[in-house]
Amino acid sequence: MEPSRGAPLARGRALVLDVLLVLGVAAIQVLGCWASERIGMDRSPDWRPLDPLAYVLLVAGPLVLLLRRRWPARVLALTLACGLAYAARTYPEGPSQLAIYPALWTVALTLPRRTAWVAAAGTAVAVAGAELFLYGDTMFDGEPLYAAVTVFAAMWWGESVRARRAYVAELRDRAERAERTRDEEARRRVDEERMRIARELHDVVSHTIGVISVQAGVAAHLLHRRPDKAADSLAAIRQASDEALGELHAMLGVLREGDSDGGRAPLAPAPGLAELDALVAQAARAGVEVTVSLEGEPRRLPSAVDLACYRVVQESLTNVVRHAGASRAEVTVTHHDGQVVVEVTDDGRAGSGGVRGGRAGPPDGPGSGNGAGSGQGILGMRERARALGGSLEAGPRPGGGFRVQATLPVAAP
Repeated sequence: MEPSRGAPLARGRALVLDVLLVLGVAAIQVLGCWASERIGMDRSPDWRPLDPLAYVLLVAGPLVLLLRRRWPARVLALTLACGLAYAARTYPEGPSQLAIYPALWTVALTLPRRTAWVAAAGTAVAVAGAELFLYGDTMFDGEPLYAAVTVFAAMWWGESVRARRAYVAELRDRAERAERTRDEEARRRVDEERMRIARELHDVVSHTIGVISVQAGVAAHLLHRRPDKAADSLAAIRQASDEALGELHAMLGVLREGDSDGGRAPLAPAPGLAELDALVAQAARAGVEVTVSLEGEPRRLPSAVDLACYRVVQESLTNVVRHAGASRAEVTVTHHDGQVVVEVTDDGRAGSGGVRGGRAGPPDGPGSGNGAGSGQGILGMRERARALGGSLEAGPRPGGGFRVQATLPVAAP
């Protein structure tokens, strides 16, 4: 393993643990072999007395363990070489190869599994061979086998720790992925709620401002000629403002966490088709004659569908009042099996597509003629319909005028 590819050298707490490991293994090897020499030298005359080289080998093996985290394979080879060199010189038998086991344990933790098991097999053969061929006269029965078993035991222990760490890392990764998924879902819900609130605010404010703008223009035009009629326009402005403030208060109440008493903010019912008379009255005060037709058998609609129908009519009449220059408009609500169709038509100018899209541009500006527009009005109505599993069509009528038709399922998703 190249130094650039290895793990960094131990630092801090890891370095302290490695130093304590080196001192402990070196002390066991030196003291164990020294005691073996004192006890067993008489019954094994072939043993070579401990000399400075023997102590160097007994200390060098543990000392290289300081590098085991960065070069595990090399450290295993060096510790094994020190142990075999000690045995080859027939120094007194003892725990001279103890440093092999921490090195092999590190190999099991860091190297690929196949490489680690190959290294463990080679180490087991070397240790068993040293016992069999270099200490054959003093070994007890089965000692080479026991030595090989201890090597594989160290390898198995390291493999178990590695598997445990991998399992914990996988659990942590799963938890992090689940947390990210929850955060993404929360952000998605926040974005959807933000879009819904934006649509609601646009519908309320656009409709009210449109009525106020038209009535203010009428009041300014009649202020000196017909003061009584100007007063009617100003009264219509006040009524439209009060209604808009009421809807905004109810909408913003949803966003408040609670009042000083810990209760929820008071909420008004969401508007629906039952409130079409108010929209018709506002359009009438702005000079547009609106007729409402109901076809099919009326039924109770889900609140989301009822609100969407109301907003489609509201936005369409707002465009009629502000931009179409129409004198008449017709609202048709048709109840079919499983769906409701809301259609708003007028006899005004159909060519101002950008204006019909909900953008407050000049009434006589150039248009695309398709009613799609680049503003938020038709786009918001279409988003409402799609969110409920329905559809919306908007465009010029043959022969003049404009048509908006929304088809919504009664059982909204």
